[in-house]
Amino acid sequence: MNIYLDLKLKHAACTAENIKSIYLNKGLPEGTILQLINTAINKYGKELTKGSLKNYGATRSYVDAFCKMKYKSGDIQLKSLTFAFIDELKTYILNNPLKSNDPCTNNGCMKHMERVKKMITWAYEMRFIDRNVFGSFKIRKNKFESEFLRWEQLKVIEDKRLQLPMISLVRDLFIFCCYTGMAPVDMQNLQPYQIYSGADGLTWISYTRAKSNVVANVPLLRPAIAIIQKYGRKKGELKRNTVFPFVTNKDLNSNLKNISEICELGMSLNFYIARHTFGTTVTLLFDVPITSIKEMMGHERIETTMLYARVNNSVIGRNMIIAQQKMDLRQKRQSEDQLGIYRNLFNEN
Repeated sequence: MNIYLDLKLKHAACTAENIKSIYLNKGLPEGTILQLINTAINKYGKELTKGSLKNYGATRSYVDAFCKMKYKSGDIQLKSLTFAFIDELKTYILNNPLKSNDPCTNNGCMKHMERVKKMITWAYEMRFIDRNVFGSFKIRKNKFESEFLRWEQLKVIEDKRLQLPMISLVRDLFIFCCYTGMAPVDMQNLQPYQIYSGADGLTWISYTRAKSNVVANVPLLRPAIAIIQKYGRKKGELKRNTVFPFVTNKDLNSNLKNISEICELGMSLNFYIARHTFGTTVTLLFDVPITSIKEMMGHERIETTMLYARVNNSVIGRNMIIAQQKMDLRQKRQSEDQLGIYRNLFNEN
């Protein structure tokens, strides 16, 4: 009963599993930071995507390296954690990259700190520790201005004649994502049964996003339909479960770099640009409501969609043209009304 009431006061999960775990003192026999991370990853690893699990592994590597540098034992008891540990860990991550040629940016560092904070908070709610030393630490990320393609740039890539089959395939996959907003992992996993004809006469795709497990429904535009038709399984081809041939991340990234150089874009291409292009150039630029963009991109919150669907000068300029047209029309009507009043007065006289 004491455990139950304590969990209630802390607004923690009052499940039978949590109460039993605390009562039997199971979970963290030694109670160190590295044991906590291992326990959390083992417990919730199946709920994470492959990419998220890899990221948690990188966070563990940073904490492990930091502890080995700072403590003779190479670890620290949870009960000995202080805010100074958190602050020093942040500094260490910023100055000691896991790969020498890949330094961790502030936002990348904050992602690692965010994961550690979640696990410390979980340990506190599970009563593995009496204090949440991470409670007052603020996750501060720098505002990131995402890149996207202008309409002219998108058409240059789309219309470019490419000779090599692999580079042509990667270009088509990139363009498909520009017209659907799909992330590369979802595009690679797209299967024929996820494409269907709606009662509205449109061709739709419906899929569950690997990153967030949120369902996205997208009515396909003609360029996307043409790409699906182009890569449909040919006669004699080995059977595959996916709509498109599989391409490794290495091949995707290296060929996108080549495409950028061939098209002389002056910018590096990646599939995040394709997703942002869908959210801005392909949809918002043509007056698709932000609420519809949110559903097609599979976002849980409209605030996330606003990061993708950026209002650029083209949208602003067109809106001001419409505003000017409405002003001119109102002024014209006011002038006509005034003229009508004068005519009535003249006829009466």
